Amino acid sequence: MKNIILLLLLVNSFQISLAQQGQHRERIKALKTAHITNELNLTSDEAEKFWPVYNATEERIHELKKQERKLKMRLGNGNDISDNEAMEILNQFITIKDKIHTEEKQLIERLKKVLPPKKIIRLKKAEDSFNRKLLEELRKRRRNERRGGPRNK
Repeated sequence: MKNIILLLLLVNSFQISLAQQGQHRERIKALKTAHITNELNLTSDEAEKFWPVYNATEERIHELKKQERKLKMRLGNGNDISDNEAMEILNQFITIKDKIHTEEKQLIERLKKVLPPKKIIRLKKAEDSFNRKLLEELRKRRRNERRGGPRNK
C-alpha cells in the first residue's frame, strides 16, 4: 500500500514543470525506479543488487540512443547526402542497434544472478507500462496546452 501511495505521489509530482533537461531526465528516472520497484515487488536485498546492474545498462543504452539521434539529425531528410554517406550512416545505425541488443541480452544474463526468472520477465512488462503511462501523460499535457488550459503543476 505504501508503494502505491508513493507511486501516486511521484506521478502527481511529475506534473511539475522542470526547467532543465537534466532535472527532467532525473525526475523521470525517479518515477521509473518507483514504478519498477513496485511492479517487481523487489525485496531490499534484490533491489540492492538489481539497481546498480539495471542503471549501468540503462546509462549505456541511453548513450547509444543519443548517438542514434545524432545520426538521424545528420541524415536530415536524406536528400542532402550522397549515397556513400547514406550507406555509412546506415552501417552506423546497424552497429548502434547491435550494441543496444547486446546490452539488453547482457542485462538479462546479469539479472539471472540476482533475480528469479519471473521477475526478469515482469521487468519488461513494468518498463512497457511505465512508458505507456509516460506517453499518456505527455499527450494529456499537449492537449491541455493546445486548448489553452492551465498546465498541470
